[in-house]
Amino acid sequence: MSKKKEILFCYENGGICRYEYPEINGIKQYIQIRGVRKDAPLLLFLHGGPGGSMAGLAHVIQNEWEKHFTVVNWDQRNTCKTLIANKKRAGEIAETGSLADFMADIDAVIQYLHTVYSFKKLILAGFSWGSLIGAEYAKLHPENISHYIGIGQHVHYFEGLDYSISWMKDLAKDDATDMAQLNTFSELVSKRPAMDDAFLKAIQGFSVLGAKYIAKDARPFPVKELLKSPFLKLKEKKAMITANAKLLAGTYRTLLAHDFRENLHFDVPVLFLFGDEDFACPEELLNRCYDQITAPVKEKKTLAKATHLCFFDQPEAFLKEVLAFTE
Repeated sequence: MSKKKEILFCYENGGICRYEYPEINGIKQYIQIRGVRKDAPLLLFLHGGPGGSMAGLAHVIQNEWEKHFTVVNWDQRNTCKTLIANKKRAGEIAETGSLADFMADIDAVIQYLHTVYSFKKLILAGFSWGSLIGAEYAKLHPENISHYIGIGQHVHYFEGLDYSISWMKDLAKDDATDMAQLNTFSELVSKRPAMDDAFLKAIQGFSVLGAKYIAKDARPFPVKELLKSPFLKLKEKKAMITANAKLLAGTYRTLLAHDFRENLHFDVPVLFLFGDEDFACPEELLNRCYDQITAPVKEKKTLAKATHLCFFDQPEAFLKEVLAFTE
């Protein structure tokens, strides 16, 4: 068996390895299901971004998860493998992406999973942007969810940037050049702009400063593993790392308009996980409303020396918290 097949079909004996494109609300959407044991709890992972698929790096990031859970990755609208599968319709799909669209998509993904896997309820984990739609789905449909895990939980996009800009200014106050860049970015954010390519570029510059002053313990992105990923064709690898605001126009509108605090009630156990160096979705915003969140069980954990990608920076500590919460 080739190395590629060894990774793609590593759990065939007693486990599950499926890679399919079911039609989800009129769009072919990629779904990947992997786990050592078919009787393990089902965990649906909602990627960040928007457009930030993790499916192509499952063997790097989620390998240990798959020993305890059957892990489902789903490439959302106009993301990575789903984008390539619907290339001719990308412009049309770009104008979709309302909160209602994503609630219907998650519902349809869960219904699809019932056709291939035996379960009553699943664990829903949302990362960054995925935590926006994940939290809202968990609030609306507790009948389908046993636990909700918000990783780098989104609260409010622009208020998060406001806080992180102030955080960074405190650390960069002795560097005139960096302070000037932060002031320029702060002025731009204060205008609450639409998410276009120019704003995305400005965010990238801000992220460079964030890595310099805050996210000092970030693990290097696994570029070599991505280039060799057996899950992705070349076009899909390019789609995974290329940001195009036009392809996610509707989804970005949802991101910029949403406020997690409009409904703080959950009927399922909830766990919020943050890295202490996360300036993308700073924990402080959740701290300010945490006491108002109601749930049967409510926990919040902070992982030391971890950034926004806390599950990648501190994989053992991350998995330990998830297992303690779900077992």
